[in-house]
Amino acid sequence: MKIIEFQTSAIAEFPFLNAGRGPGQFYEDRIPVHRARVDRLPDGVAAIVATADLQGRERFQESVGGSLRLLGEVLPQRLVSEVLPSLGIRGSQQVGVFLAGDFYTVPALDQRGGTGDVTSVWQAFAESFTWGAGVAGNHDTFGDPPQRRPRLPSWMHYLDGDSVNVAGLRVAGLGGIIGRANRINRRSEEDYLATLKRLIEARPDVLLMHDGPDGSQTAQRGLPRIRELLIESGMGLVIRGHAHWDQPFAEFPSGLQVLNVDGRVVVLTT
Repeated sequence: MKIIEFQTSAIAEFPFLNAGRGPGQFYEDRIPVHRARVDRLPDGVAAIVATADLQGRERFQESVGGSLRLLGEVLPQRLVSEVLPSLGIRGSQQVGVFLAGDFYTVPALDQRGGTGDVTSVWQAFAESFTWGAGVAGNHDTFGDPPQRRPRLPSWMHYLDGDSVNVAGLRVAGLGGIIGRANRINRRSEEDYLATLKRLIEARPDVLLMHDGPDGSQTAQRGLPRIRELLIESGMGLVIRGHAHWDQPFAEFPSGLQVLNVDGRVVVLTT
């Protein structure tokens, strides 16, 4: 699967509350939705939604009572009811989802980078989409006590250094970041790179990562060593999050493509 066109203009935007750095410092922000065209999708699949780093909560006027819901809990249904129909995609058609991690924000919206349970976000995407695959971010836990592998519906595939065949695609996933292995969702650099090499040797159609390679522009932050490894291996499409890029798509002469979905949604269609 190869991206042949990335549309830089958003096709939709959704308002949400973003966390500030102290009590009462939260503010209204907007998450953009973009469209990208690919050369092919699996038979029967009308679109694939990709997103990451939905670190916010719904606005007060949209709350159903109690704590404000995580952005990733409320966004899936709005994509299904508002965005997909605008692209001519009917509810009866298959739509998959790729999740690249980091879906938690503290309830009080007074702290950036809080860590917590994102099971409800994965469940919300499971309820709205036909199938899905994804990885954990470095702020994501699942259940209490935190579990490395969440309990999810059978059509939602959590990947952590492994791969799955789903809807005719071979999808590999590597979550978390490089760091001290005794901290949640972190691997030593040696382990991270060894796991990545093993994944790409199996030649997946799509590689999902939380952190990942840098891009072809200076502002497209990431890890150069990973980019070099991916280029050397002949890897094609990589979908990542973690570090925000204003220009979210990068392409290299080797055929490597990097789609950064940090703080945005991209709908892949033909």
